[in-house]
Amino acid sequence: MANKIKKSQKKKSNSVKRKKKNNKKKNKFQKKHLLWIVCLLVVLVIVVSIFHVFKNLPHGVSKISSETKTNHVELLTDVTYKSGNKMHYEHEIFDKVNETINEANDFIIMDMFLFNNYKTGDKTYPNITHRLTQSLIAKKKENPNIRIIVITDPINSFYGSYTPRNIKALKANNIDVHYTDLSKLRDSNPIYSGTYRTFFQWFGNSENGKLNNPLSSEGPDVTVRGYLKILNMKANHRKTLVTEKHGMVLSSNPHDPSGYHQNVGVRVTGPIQNAIIKSEIAVANMSGAQYSASDFKINNNSWRDDATYSVQLATEGKIKEQILKNIKKSQSKDRISIGMFYLSDRDVINELIKASKRNVQIKLILDINKEAFGKEKPGVPNKPVASELVNRSKGNIKVKWALSNGEQFHSKYLLFEQHENKNAAMILGSSNLTRRNIEDYNLETDIIIKGKQDDEAFTKLSQNFNKAWDNKKYTITAQYDEFKDESLWKRVLYRIQEKTGLSSF
Repeated sequence: MANKIKKSQKKKSNSVKRKKKNNKKKNKFQKKHLLWIVCLLVVLVIVVSIFHVFKNLPHGVSKISSETKTNHVELLTDVTYKSGNKMHYEHEIFDKVNETINEANDFIIMDMFLFNNYKTGDKTYPNITHRLTQSLIAKKKENPNIRIIVITDPINSFYGSYTPRNIKALKANNIDVHYTDLSKLRDSNPIYSGTYRTFFQWFGNSENGKLNNPLSSEGPDVTVRGYLKILNMKANHRKTLVTEKHGMVLSSNPHDPSGYHQNVGVRVTGPIQNAIIKSEIAVANMSGAQYSASDFKINNNSWRDDATYSVQLATEGKIKEQILKNIKKSQSKDRISIGMFYLSDRDVINELIKASKRNVQIKLILDINKEAFGKEKPGVPNKPVASELVNRSKGNIKVKWALSNGEQFHSKYLLFEQHENKNAAMILGSSNLTRRNIEDYNLETDIIIKGKQDDEAFTKLSQNFNKAWDNKKYTITAQYDEFKDESLWKRVLYRIQEKTGLSSF
């Protein structure tokens, strides 16, 4: 009997040992397969990340138009400054935008990055959004046959979390509105976007958000999916308007909290309008529309060889090519005057330093980068970049800071003036001088205008810059030393953010 019990116990023991051994094998097998799955997913994310950084751009993106001539270039400026305790706002851009809309008869194509009136805090702002929305609606009511196309960035809906009031009003009046399909663009923040595209993009969005809106305290609640999309850090950053009569390229947004910002823009007439139409129809079609640029006919399609100005349209990476081309050809005693919200692109910085060593006279007015969307910023990228420009050029590059009372120095322009032949060129529009803006990631539109320094548009821009630089009548800018910051951590932060795309600039 004892032997039977021992045999039974031995069998049970062997059975337990076999089970443990089998379980170990099973667990080892499962861990091995789990590891393989994790490795495959990591590889997949890396492949997706790399592909969407280098993939082909959508049709019509990153283009430069042929050079055409015109006598009609109106430079527009929004200037903000403080005198004593009083603020002064010498703004003309959106008056001209609304005038251009009111004058249209056949079509209006408008592409604007920020187009909403949601604000943060209790500060009062100009009613830019409402006024522009009503101008478009009034024109549609006056002329039901006019074709009106509005293109904007999905940030205005927080990427599908809600529909802004002004967009609802436009759609209710049979105006075509298109949110840009940003997924078609390259990814500037691949460390995040590869993961987003692999796992999260498939979930879409819905207008039932429960989370606080990070862009506006009075904006509607937003969704988790909206937060996941904004971290891709990509945008249709363009600011254009074109009708059969005029074309406009701006640095300013029809966005109430941006209403006091300093900006520049131009209104042009002539064949350059066709380039704007073609460029914007490409963005609309990329986003699901089916328009033909040939259906939009302008009034003045001819030009004379002796016209005052030569004009070209440049978008995305072609903007950078034109900027570098103009810096490189600048010679001793030529002048480069730059007004810029963000400056961080390494190629532009290096070419400016090289130009300073050729005795090119370079002056920059930069935003201090202390605020964006109501959030405090540490002065990056402009402060470390300004330090580099001043120090590496041994003081030959001069920098001043645009003084701010809550608004931004949001202008984006470069003015090139040649010493010998008095030729001039300006490049201005939506594009900051950053990797994201001028290396084929964001959608951007700038215009290149060439002529003589005493032509009206160049005279106005030069006077506007010099008035801010000299502070003869009002104090508009501060000396570099007043706000300089040469801290190592900001230099390191800027370089990491610029290289990786883990930033808002």
